[in-house]
Amino acid sequence: MKRRLALYSGIALTLLVAWSLLLYSPLGKELASAQVRAEQAKQQIAEFRRIMAQLPVYLETHRSLERNRTDLNEALYAKDDILELFDLISNRAQALNLKVIEITPPVEELLLLNNIVPDPDKPPFLNLTVRLRGGYINFGNYVAFIESAKFFRGVNMCHITTLPDQAGPTDFLIGFQALLGQIEETS
Repeated sequence: MKRRLALYSGIALTLLVAWSLLLYSPLGKELASAQVRAEQAKQQIAEFRRIMAQLPVYLETHRSLERNRTDLNEALYAKDDILELFDLISNRAQALNLKVIEITPPVEELLLLNNIVPDPDKPPFLNLTVRLRGGYINFGNYVAFIESAKFFRGVNMCHITTLPDQAGPTDFLIGFQALLGQIEETS
């Protein structure tokens, strides 16, 4: 009987160990996996807190860079100044019954203006040539307007072309130097 008790006890102990290993092994793996996930979550939280601590510095730097970029863009003599000058020149010519044939700035100057860093002590100039068609008096009034404008800095040339029999329209060509950033009509 002692043998049977020892045999049953051994079998029971073996089953108990086997069941505990079978049950504990997946639970142990799950527990280890949960501990690894918890450690990763702690690291992510620590990284998040570090990033959040740096966020105000990043935002201030970003705002500062945006302000600098805006200031630089405002300081540049952009295409808007040139387009505004062209509009003013052509609108005034049309108001004086002159037909604008073409407005031509030198391409080299436009490329140079695109690449320069603005200097408040040395504002950029642009040489323009305006070809018009109309009457002498209207052209004279137009030249008076150009010469009184804030952007005007000097005449480079002036040509008047008409047919020998003076039957056709008269073409006028005026070249002048304009100061960019001073595109305002005088009253």
